[in-house]
Amino acid sequence: MSNNGTNSLEKSRRFGELSIDKMDDEQRAINDWLIEYLRPGRIGTGETIGGPMDALLRSPKVAELIGRMVPLIFDGLSVPRRATELTVLVTARYWNCEYEYDTHRRHAAKFGLGTSIVDTIESGIRPELDDELEAVYEFVTQLLNEGDVSDGVFHKVANLWGQQGVVELITTVGFYTMLALILNVDRCPVPAGGRNLHPMDFRPVDGTPYGSSDSN
Repeated sequence: MSNNGTNSLEKSRRFGELSIDKMDDEQRAINDWLIEYLRPGRIGTGETIGGPMDALLRSPKVAELIGRMVPLIFDGLSVPRRATELTVLVTARYWNCEYEYDTHRRHAAKFGLGTSIVDTIESGIRPELDDELEAVYEFVTQLLNEGDVSDGVFHKVANLWGQQGVVELITTVGFYTMLALILNVDRCPVPAGGRNLHPMDFRPVDGTPYGSSDSN
């Protein structure tokens, strides 16, 4: 599968920023609720949540449902947060989603994923991981590449967190795939000071790099 992403800084955004003064009451309520959850120090400042919500708020009911998923993914899963952050990074890299990868680069550092792991995934190379994260990495890469996982990979995750954990990892991949596609279609650039991704194809998890988009 080829995921030939484009450098989002080279093209203008399709949806673009949605400023506070352009939001209706429904959009503003969703924006302010997310600000309160994600950036409590910015409550009442008129700040916008930005990112994928710039596009999603064009459909407020969709934006609200997706927004309600964020606390669940961040704080309500049985799978530990470092495992979900690894899942997000691999998913963002698969879709060459610069904004998502850059945002979760910072989250990853807070939850025990070292810079070397984050940078290695960014470079398209399989990182050195402990057994728990290795099970997650195999599950996520196989799911993205094949749309399914083998029995062995399924049971590795199930043995760690039960079938509930399996469902949660699948849901995390699906949720952040959706956000990545929203961001890519909008051509949303990385935040100021962030790093762009070099577009590349994702390769099956067989111990080799996924390589560049020129790889055979």
